[in-house]
Parts: sequence; structure tokens; C-alpha cells
Amino acid sequence: MIHKRFYHRLFAWLTFLISFFVYFSTIAPTTSFWDCGEFITCSYVLGVPHPPGAPFYLLIGRLFSMIPWAADIGLRVNVISALTSALTVMLAYLIISKLISLWRGEAKNFEDYFIQIGGSFIGALAFAFSDSFWFNAVEAEVYAISMFFMALVVWLILVWYEKADEPAGDKYLILIAYCIGLSIGIHLLSILALPSIFLLYYFRKHSFQLNKFIIFIIISSLIFFIIYPVTVKKLPSLILILKTHFGISLAFYFTFLFIITFLIALIFSIVYKNRILSLFLVGFLMILLGASTFTGVYLRSNLNPVIDENNPENLENFVKYMNREQYGDWSLIERRAPLWDYQIKKMYLRYFGWQFAGKGVERDADGLLAETFSFRGFWGIPLLVGILGMAFHFFRDRRRALAILLLFLMTGLAIVIYLNQPDPQPRERDYVYVGSFFAFALWIGIGAAAILELIHSRVTKININPKLKLALVSLILLMFIPVRMLAFNYHSHDRTGNYLAFDYSYNLLQSCEPNAILFTNGDNDTFPLWFLQYVYNIRRDVRVVNLSLLNTSWYIYQLRDFEPKVSLMLDNSQIDQLGLMYWPEKQLIRIKIPREIYQKELIEFEQRKESFPNSKDVQPEIKLAVGPTYMGKFLRVQDIMILNIIASNQFQKPIYFSITVSKENLLNLDDYLRMDGIAYKLVTHPGQQIFPSRLKENLLYKFKYRNLNNPEVHYNDDVIRLVNNYRSVFFKLATFYQKEKMYPDMIEVLDKMEEAIPEEVVPAPNRQLSFIVASLYLSAGRSDKFEKKIDWILRAYDIPKSEKLEYAQIYYQYLNNASKSESVTLEILEQNPDFKDAYLWLLDLYLMTKNYQKGLALFEKVESLFPGDSLIMSKINQLKNNISKPAETSKF
Repeated sequence: MIHKRFYHRLFAWLTFLISFFVYFSTIAPTTSFWDCGEFITCSYVLGVPHPPGAPFYLLIGRLFSMIPWAADIGLRVNVISALTSALTVMLAYLIISKLISLWRGEAKNFEDYFIQIGGSFIGALAFAFSDSFWFNAVEAEVYAISMFFMALVVWLILVWYEKADEPAGDKYLILIAYCIGLSIGIHLLSILALPSIFLLYYFRKHSFQLNKFIIFIIISSLIFFIIYPVTVKKLPSLILILKTHFGISLAFYFTFLFIITFLIALIFSIVYKNRILSLFLVGFLMILLGASTFTGVYLRSNLNPVIDENNPENLENFVKYMNREQYGDWSLIERRAPLWDYQIKKMYLRYFGWQFAGKGVERDADGLLAETFSFRGFWGIPLLVGILGMAFHFFRDRRRALAILLLFLMTGLAIVIYLNQPDPQPRERDYVYVGSFFAFALWIGIGAAAILELIHSRVTKININPKLKLALVSLILLMFIPVRMLAFNYHSHDRTGNYLAFDYSYNLLQSCEPNAILFTNGDNDTFPLWFLQYVYNIRRDVRVVNLSLLNTSWYIYQLRDFEPKVSLMLDNSQIDQLGLMYWPEKQLIRIKIPREIYQKELIEFEQRKESFPNSKDVQPEIKLAVGPTYMGKFLRVQDIMILNIIASNQFQKPIYFSITVSKENLLNLDDYLRMDGIAYKLVTHPGQQIFPSRLKENLLYKFKYRNLNNPEVHYNDDVIRLVNNYRSVFFKLATFYQKEKMYPDMIEVLDKMEEAIPEEVVPAPNRQLSFIVASLYLSAGRSDKFEKKIDWILRAYDIPKSEKLEYAQIYYQYLNNASKSESVTLEILEQNPDFKDAYLWLLDLYLMTKNYQKGLALFEKVESLFPGDSLIMSKINQLKNNISKPAETSKF
């Protein structure tokens, strides 16, 4: 018995080691996009991230950032996700094992242990290598550690389930309460496990009676809403109301009275040995202790860290922060997008299919993977085994299966209903539903155990040793589920060598002159910039102004008051009163330009031998026709603030807009924006598209493009779209040099683009752009580069036959390469044997190259396909007439 338990524990730790090895070998080497840069930076500086915060995660992150095992701080914090994800996989193994033992009983022989261990091992590793969980495991985000706490509380309640009748059994419930409290300081996912925990508690302590069950549901619901909505959100709001209406003293006395009353009730329950009351009160106390990490938000905000979102340094701001007021509110009844077609089908079922059915390749209009279900990759095998496991679980152990079903629904469809996501979303949101995928993975393990049990007990006709039979089936299941998932997902989840977020942010900062103001669009061109500035002290002179946050008063205060400061013509009362401004139609806005700034830029133009129309203006000014930007009637706060910052700054500091800022957010400033890199500089004279020498210096000598030319590094679709911003900048500079007939400079720029971002690694957005680049090479006399590009286009893209024929003609018309033109045309005809235009071109080609014999050899096939066609017959007659003349040498 001892050695069998040893194997059980050995496989539990083996799941941890395997998954951690995979995660660590595929981990991001530095910051990634979206919230990762913010969380790493806030961990490092102990700042205040976006609401409602993750204070416990930041404390752990700060600890990991101080351990000097790796040079990159981002990598140090990323390891939190890899480590906790591997622990979650081990907990999944232990949970499946306990669920199996609850219906099979304790293992008594080798076969029992094999079924229990085999099912648990397969199910845990299936979850380990599922798409969304693996994605979260290799970057600095809260979802990995949040899943660890959810798995931990589920495992603890199953441990309690076995020890509930023991005197020390209640300690597991108290530990669960503390873990729930701690997890609130990371993410709210563990809260959604509470209904399943309550259900398991009920089934362990009570036999089912409808009236008692209804009472239990009501009490459980009250406890559920007390834990987060009341404790964490409504209690601070209540104290704020008391403070507002009765002053700070009464609010303090209320808080003090609450604590005293709670302690008296706890002492009373202990003295009078009221187990249920004392258990409830101690559990509630442990939740409060765990959630007390939120006091760190208040304390750190009062110290004004460099990132201090919402500035929750007083009770009013803290309540707004906890209530996520900056994101607005919405009704759960009035759907912001179609419930079935979008929110369930596209934003949940599609993601569910990625985990266990397979992942397609077709794209929709938004560039997202389109198929709701695709069996590419996994052939649907994990899905089928999971469905079998769910059915088998309900058949053998209805009560525990119901608890897992509740976990599956609460972390899946319930989140769909609550989030009420609008269409479209700026990114895939699969990471939100990982708890639901975890619950289904438990059924995969149970399904694998069910198959092993059935094979062992029912399939008796196969005359094989029972142990060998179990081993063979386990091996097959292992290969077709977790091993297949590992192999299919490995490349797309391998972040090794992916420095794009770091380098893109570095290049964006380097695009700016010293002491610049840089307007950014959203998370992806803001959070990684913060990481570079506050973790690595790179270009802290640049003031990043996030347009989304610019709609909030607290952010405007920080821009005005904290270094590097942004000049504003607003006092406190004016900032507090900012809101939507009624703006029903386009209006002309004039922003004056100091004459000395205007003249300085004029001299720079003259030195570059450029001319511009406004040099003789009496009063230099920017003229903008600004129309409504919100609901066709209003200006947003961010629009008002852009105009205010420009007018207040008086061009004393350079002002830039990230290249990712949308046209709508530019307020018709386009004519006054000049491309200096991957940012546009606001200039005093309209019509300047680029600053050639500065743009060339940035693109060729300052910017980093690490591993964008490495085919071993995987870049997903979002990243590829971002990388193509580089191409647009290269292309703009190259076309300028072509227009100026500066061909050596143009070739240098194009060669650098091809070297840094080859299409073989990062595909261009379309083949038309590739052809334009090829044409630029041809205009400079580089036919070799032109031909190489055409070869690539034909190899890389699925091109319609008519367009492909045009490329075949290009080989001859522009490169005089009749052989390639013929081979491409014959390839077209092989796939489209009745394509008349291709035959006509071949006949023309043979005529032009004096290869009359080949033309006549083609005659019989063409005549049978197009009998009596006058155009074809005329070309055949030309061939016959020419072949009757003295022989001439063909060109190929």
C-alpha cells in the first residue's frame, strides 16, 4: 500500500514538473502586450494598476522582481505565472484523483491505482496544454495565479469532504475562506467556485430534501454576495456615505463599532461552543484578513507612485476605484450584443472549441478566427472523452458531478451573462473562461478513467494481460490527448525570443525628440512604455499621455502636477467639471503658434530645400475643422484635452501621436502631422509627410527589430498587424526616395526592411504591398530583387488564376524570362485545364520567343477544348506560317 501511494504522489509531482518544464521553456523573455507591462511595472515600483487592482499579486510580483536569477525584470515576474500554472496542473491531478476515488472507493489493487492515476494524469496534462491556460502561463498576468487559487479551494473542499467528520475537519473550511480572501486581491475567479463548494458542503452534511435545499440555496447566496459585493465594495461605500452625511467621526465610530460587535459575537460563539456560528465568523474574519491586501492600494496611492491609477488615496477615490467607475455600468438584461450569436457562440463556444476540439484557420471581417468549431489539430478527441467523462460522472456520482457542472457553468456561461461584452472586442477574450475549461478538463480525466475501467472490466475477449491492456489503452489516450495537444499548441505558445513588445515600445520612445509629449491610443502602446520608463529608466523625459485615461479627471491632475509636467490652461474646478461638450457640427478651431517656433521650423525647411504654403501668414496658426466625435453631437473629454494641451503647450515641448492612434482620435490634425518614426510629430506647417533624414536614422540605425527575421519565433495575428506598422513607415520613406529619384537611398531602406522584417517570417498584410515593394526595386534597376519578390508572391499566396496569369506575363514582359513565364502558365493550366486566357498567353509566348514547335504541339489540346474559336485559330495560323519559314533559334 505504501509503495502504491508513493506512485500516486510521484505522478502528482510529475504533472507539476512536466508542465513547469514546458511553461518555462516557452516563457516570454520580457514584457508582453496588453496588461503585462502594467503589472510588471506596478510590481516593481509597487504602483496602483487599473481598477479594481491586484494588490496581493503585486506583492508577490515585487518579491519575484527582487530575486536576481535573471537579468530581465519582466522575466522574473513572468515566472510567477509559470510556477503557479504548474501547481494548478498538479492540483487538477489531485482533484481528478479524489473525484474518481469518491465513486470507486479507495484503490485496493494495482488495476484500481492504474485507473485512478492514469485518468488523473491524462486529464491534468490535457488542461496543462490547453490553448488558453498555456497562453496565460507564460506571461505576467493575474489569470494564472487566480486559477491556482480556484483549483486550490476546489481541492481543499474535496479534502474536507473526506475529513468532514473528524474534529479537525473545520480547519480546511477556514483555510478555504482565507484563500478566497487572498484571491480577491488577485482576481475574482475563485469567488465563482463558491457555489460548487457550498453544494459539496450540503451534500456531505445533509440528505436531499427540497425545503432544506431551498433554504440552503438562499443562505449560500447571501454568503456569496457578502463575501465580495458587500465586504469589498459596499462596505467602503457605506463608510463613505456616513462620512459624507455625518462627518468623518461618525464613519470612524461606525467602523469601530462594527469591529467590536464582530469580536463580541466571535467570543460569544466560542464561549457557548456554537460551532456553526463560530465557523462562520472565523471564516468571515479570514476572508477579511486575506482581502486586507487592498489596504496596500490606499497606502501606496498616498505615497504617489509613478503609476497611480484613479489616485485612490482618499475614501471617495478608493470607492470609485473598487467599483470600477471609470469603466461605466451596464444592464445585464439589455444585451450590448446578440446573446447567442455573439456573446455565447462567438465569445465562448468558439473559445471552448479551441481547447478541446481543435483550432481552425479561417478569418472573419475583424481578422478573428471564424469557425465556431473546428477539429483541426485535436480531431475532437479531448472533447469526446470529456463528454463521456461528464456522462459517466453523472451516472456514477450524481452529487459531485452536479458540483463540477455548477463550477463549469459559473465560470463559463455565467461570466458571459455578467460581462455582456459588446461587439466588436479589441482582442480575443478566451482567457476569461479558463475556469470553465478547467472544470471540463476534470471530466476529461474522469472520461479517461471510465475508458480504462470499461476496458478492464468489460473487454474480456482480448487475451492480453490485464496490466498490459491498461497500459496500452493509457498510452493511446496519452498520445491522442495531452501529447497531441502539446505538439499542436507548442509553436503557437512558444514565446522564446519574442521581444516585440519591448522593442516596439523602445522604438516608439526613440521616435520622439527630448522632453516630448506622446499621445498613445490604448493598452498596447502605453503599458510596455511604462515598463521601459519606470523599470529600465529608458526615456523618462517623454510624457506618455494615454487617450483613454485622458477622459478621467484624476489622470488630468497627474499630467498637470507630476513630472514631467504637461502644461494645461485649466484650474481644479474646471478639471472637475469636464464632461461631454455639445458639438453638433464641424467648427473651425484656430490654435496660435509662437512666431519664433514658426520661424525656426521655416529655417529647417529651407535647409532641407522644402517649400510650404503658409510661410507668409501674418499670424501663424493651426486651423482645424473639428467635428463631433461621440454620438454625432458631442466632443469627448479626451478631444477637449488634446486641443487644450496643444494650445497650452505653445510648441515648447515636441508633441507626438503614436502611429496606432486612430484617425477619429486625431481631430483632423492629419495635415499637421509629420512621420518621424512610428510616431507623428505635430508641426507648425501643413503638408509635411515625413522628415526623411530623421526617419532614415530611426529606421536604419536607432530602432530594434530583434528576432523579427527569425523563423523559429512565433508571432500571432495581433503581433503581425502591429509589425506591419513598421512596413508602412519603411514604405513611406522608400516612396519618397523614389519620387526624388534617390535610388541608392531607396534601395538601402528597402534592403533594411527585407533584412529586419522578411515576409517569410512576418507576412505582409496583402500581396499587393509585396508587389509594390517589388516594383520599387525594379524602378531602381534591381531586376534580381524584383524577380525574387515575384517568386515569393507566387509561393506564399493563394492567388486567383487570372491574377496568377498576370504574374506569369510579368516574368516575360519585365524580366524577359520566358522559361519562368511558361512554367507558371503550365502550372495554372494543370489546375485549370479549361482556362482559355492561359492558352492564349502560351501561344503568344511561343510566338514572341519563336518557339513554334511548342505552340503547334499545344494545338491539338487547345482545338479540342475550344473548337472553332477564331482567336485561337488566328494564333495557330501564325504559328503555322512562321514554322514554314526558315528555322530560327528560340529564346528558351
